[in-house]
Amino acid sequence: MPGPKRTLSIFNFSKLQLRFLKYCLGFFVPIILVYFVLEILALNIPINYKVVGNYLELHSKEIEVMALGTSQMKNAFNPALSQKNAINFGSTSQHHNEDFIILKETIDRLPKLKYVVMEVSANHLELPHHSNDYWKNTVYLNYYNVNAFERQITFKDRLVYLSNPRFYSRQLSDYYLYKNERPKLNKYGFDTDNYDGAFRDLNYDESKIATHKFRIVTREDLTIFKKNIAYLFEMLDYMKQQNLKVIICTVPLYKTYLNKRKPNVVRRRDSMLSVIKNKYDNVVLLNKETDTTLFTVKDFLNENHLNPDGAKKFTALANQKLDSFN
Repeated sequence: MPGPKRTLSIFNFSKLQLRFLKYCLGFFVPIILVYFVLEILALNIPINYKVVGNYLELHSKEIEVMALGTSQMKNAFNPALSQKNAINFGSTSQHHNEDFIILKETIDRLPKLKYVVMEVSANHLELPHHSNDYWKNTVYLNYYNVNAFERQITFKDRLVYLSNPRFYSRQLSDYYLYKNERPKLNKYGFDTDNYDGAFRDLNYDESKIATHKFRIVTREDLTIFKKNIAYLFEMLDYMKQQNLKVIICTVPLYKTYLNKRKPNVVRRRDSMLSVIKNKYDNVVLLNKETDTTLFTVKDFLNENHLNPDGAKKFTALANQKLDSFN
């Protein structure tokens, strides 16, 4: 009986089998090589996450303030204008579960961290958290060294292009092919020239903006609300245990957006903020969601995001709150 080595040897393959093997190699090897190139190119695009990750790595020993939240917080808090050394981890559609994991997995690298600036919009509390397989977890892993998968990491988890091919294909074409102008990111990853939005397109004309259509989430879900509130209290308990001072923010919204909010959703969120304020002596509120006096039309990118001028005002307000802790 022939030994296993002889039986499995490629030299024992028939001509048909060898032809099929060559065909497979000829088909898959170029695909793997192309993907490898796409992965390297994607990792080298100077996107916000990469800049924030670099800042984290280089300045971790100096950071005193961590900002967390969605794209609203990302656009509202400019660390360059903070009176204390700060980093802004805010990003599009980021929920409290990602915020909490980022905090827990970076806190040991931040020996001077004293303050957390976090967002609690009305939508936060009635939208479900992302799953452990959320595509952006690969981003957190590659750029922040944060494991938001909450399980053992696999090789696939580190592949950024594969995590969201549509997103990265667009980034690749914009950066390498069309040479589109990139966001003017400062060393903190904040876009200092982020004015190109719906409001500038409408020349900040309030009569035109009043009829402008925009997307707003008005979902109500009491089950999710209860679950998210419990999670938020868990976050706040952790920050209290870590002796962190916390600023809970509601970011300014333009008046047309304010008018479209669901009253019950806002009422439930506001009632919880009152409970939090009374329960935690390390928490202060920066409630600017409805401030249409300080924040005017020219401070907005669109209905629910500030531009850099609005961020200058908001960051100044955050500085005042930080000073109030001293």
